Amino acid sequence: MSWLALKIVSWLIHALVVMVSVGAVSRGNPKNTLPRALLVTFLVALLVTPFAWFWFLIIPGIIALVAWFIVYTIAYDIGFGQAFAAGLVQVALGLLVDYLLRPYVYVR
Repeated sequence: MSWLALKIVSWLIHALVVMVSVGAVSRGNPKNTLPRALLVTFLVALLVTPFAWFWFLIIPGIIALVAWFIVYTIAYDIGFGQAFAAGLVQVALGLLVDYLLRPYVYVR
């Protein structure tokens, strides 16, 4: 599988994980759609990930956390508690997806 194809598949899997995690804490949310999940995945990658790489410096970690909460609460019109719960569900699903897919993904 080419690098680009892997990135597209990865982006879709991340978006599906976002949809499931938001759906688990906010059932019937009309804003929980695949295009919005793709946009949220892109925004988190763009805004949160650069700060998350330096989480051990405390301030960038806090900035990443606040940015993540802002993206989720605005994108899905959910509260802080629901965003936190969605994050926990997303972590659990992400670990499961990584565990299940790691042996089968090869980059050439």
